[in-house]
Amino acid sequence: MQVLNTPLSLFDYISNSSKADSSLASLAAKQKQDVGNDIRNLQRDIATGDLDSTLAQIQSGDTSLNLQSLENMFNFNMFSVSKDLQQVAQDLGIEGSVDLKHIDGYWQVQHQALPDDRAMQQLQTYLDRNKTLQKQLDTLNKLAELIELGTSQQYAKQLQEADISEPDVVAYLTQAREYLFNIDSFTLSNQRLNHNARGEATPFFEELKQTLGLSEASTNSAR
Repeated sequence: MQVLNTPLSLFDYISNSSKADSSLASLAAKQKQDVGNDIRNLQRDIATGDLDSTLAQIQSGDTSLNLQSLENMFNFNMFSVSKDLQQVAQDLGIEGSVDLKHIDGYWQVQHQALPDDRAMQQLQTYLDRNKTLQKQLDTLNKLAELIELGTSQQYAKQLQEADISEPDVVAYLTQAREYLFNIDSFTLSNQRLNHNARGEATPFFEELKQTLGLSEASTNSAR
């Protein structure tokens, strides 16, 4: 007798719990393995700066990652970094907001205080000595860029569907990329740590719509 290798039906799961548990465990393990590989690939792309590879895979569906999962990773990693820096700023007696800018490969404190401000110098010393924190800020920076550039690509699809010419769409993506990737900064305050590129893709797109004379209705109908 020939035994067909067919997938379990709903009734198979109900009537054979042990077989169902085994199949579900196998499926979960495979999914976990796929996600693990995708995260490792993302970490590699972040380390090498090859963000386009990740974005291309997200667009083609060749990865389990999407913009929402990138958002979740960003928020998860941001929590501990924000808590760390807020505590250090509080211990140093820093009030108000402080910008952290990526300059010459390092995160540096930018502020309006006097150059000899001791608290700001101590915050900079903490950043310089904490290599792990520097890497965490690098990762958060790249994740923010990925999310905003991915959002810009979604807006670009709206432009295409609204019959905007290909050169104009390419120009939009090029300008959005240049704008978003040049921000490279965080703002630290008593309330939170913010990446200054987060959310910037939307106002940039809104400004373009006005330049091109696109109405809200035209882009909404293209969604």
